[in-house]
Amino acid sequence: MGIISLLLLIVFVVVSSSSSSSTGCPCASSYLCEPLQIAPRQEFLGFSLNSTQYQNYYWNQLTTLAIFYDTIEDELLCIAHENDVRLVWGTTFPIESLGNSSYIEEWIQEQIEKVQSTFTDGLNFDVESPITDPTIAQQYTELVSATNKAFKSINPFYQITIDVAWSPSCIDKRCYDYAGLAEASDFLIAMDYDERSQVFGEKVCTAGANSSPSNALAGINNYTDLGISTNQLVMGLPWYGYIYKSCLNGDEAGLDTVVCEIESVPFRGANCSDAAGSEYDYSYLIQLLQDQTINSSTVQWNTEWDSPYFNYIDPVTGNVNQVWFDNPQSLSIKVQLAQKLNLRGVAVWNIDFLDFSDQYNSRPMWDALTSFFPQPSSSEQSLN
Repeated sequence: MGIISLLLLIVFVVVSSSSSSSTGCPCASSYLCEPLQIAPRQEFLGFSLNSTQYQNYYWNQLTTLAIFYDTIEDELLCIAHENDVRLVWGTTFPIESLGNSSYIEEWIQEQIEKVQSTFTDGLNFDVESPITDPTIAQQYTELVSATNKAFKSINPFYQITIDVAWSPSCIDKRCYDYAGLAEASDFLIAMDYDERSQVFGEKVCTAGANSSPSNALAGINNYTDLGISTNQLVMGLPWYGYIYKSCLNGDEAGLDTVVCEIESVPFRGANCSDAAGSEYDYSYLIQLLQDQTINSSTVQWNTEWDSPYFNYIDPVTGNVNQVWFDNPQSLSIKVQLAQKLNLRGVAVWNIDFLDFSDQYNSRPMWDALTSFFPQPSSSEQSLN
């Protein structure tokens, strides 16, 4: 079946049954159950994996929330739409089914029905499987294009976005058709983190920054070299870091260790990778740093990567562990870069990695991201 025929069939089936989704609105005002009708704007997109944290968000600063759990609370929907925040479902797709038109038809219809029945606003594609065959890469682009056209034919304000690697240069063997994906969607979120998933050229594997501004800049430039507009690129940033346990420097390892040698853990063709470490959210790392029972260094600053790190003595093994993470200072550097490059916006993985009860440490992390947006003048602030 051709792509046009497939789209027409999907739209006919969904529109013919759409009246059933217009009932059952859980909000006090029925207009809050309508998809947001907002033109393209600057974005602060948050990825969410925790359905219990939403009451702590600063809703007046968000624009899109990508949901990566199964059920949306009624209150979440109402709060989001009341604050003009889109709710989109995080989704993936089995690579082995690309090119299977009947499967794709059913899948797209299921996605539309899911969005309509939950009164939400679209999809966020999070496909991270290796693709090295150009034919399969093209099929992924066609899937996104068909999905976007089917959604837009129902409501032109539905949003379809795609998460992509920090650079289009076949990171982790994700050799996608990035220019085609940008054209087929509303915008791309460049995941400017996990930048050490593949480290080539090191004789000895070492710990390093999860998200460096230099890599972010190089990646964005690589995207624009493909003809992708900066207005179609959102910079994704981390609220988490990595702990690399047991630096292999021998007796030389200590709290003042700068270069932490780590185990070689190959990943998709690279001998060194961040798989030698473990991911921990920002709130945990702050607690670790502040724990008076743990012997740790102060936070150090790496000028090459513009990133913070610290060392501590593992209370169980007695070995030196090294922690690389992002803090308000390092995030602000990248957000300023996003401003300078005139990107569409910023995003965070993930929005639930803060301890919102600890305002002293959590609010500056949030403020670092929202500094992307123009700040009101002092006269404007005085009127509010």
